[in-house]
Order: sequence, then C-alpha cells, then structure tokens
Amino acid sequence: MNFGDQVVSVKKWLLYLILLAIPGVNIVTIFVLAFKNRNETVRNYGKASLLLIGIILLLTLIIAFLGGTS
Repeated sequence: MNFGDQVVSVKKWLLYLILLAIPGVNIVTIFVLAFKNRNETVRNYGKASLLLIGIILLLTLIIAFLGGTS
C-alpha cells in the first residue's frame, strides 16, 4: 500500500473543514490540499474545490457583465 493512499482520519477531515471555514485561511488551505498533500484523495478534493471555485467565479463574472447591461 502506498503511503499517500492511506485513509484520511475523521480528525484530519474535521481540521480541514475548520480551516476551510476561516476566511482568508481557506484559500491557502485549498491550495495546500490540492498541491502539497501526500494523500491522493485529499489532493483530488483540493483540485475539485479549486475547479468549482473557478467555474463559479467565471459564471458570476459572465452574469455580472451580461446582466449589468440594460
């Protein structure tokens, strides 16, 4: 079994969720989870979170520009 593929404990997930709830710290935490974590599951969670943030940001900008013209 690869060390990076071990199951993530509930304590670690709770720590991640608490860090993600703190404004400002959450951005740094997501990047750390996506690129610096050794566990593939946690890295994939971080990458998916970044992708979702990017999609929401893009949609928000499109709606703001298109909806702002009357």
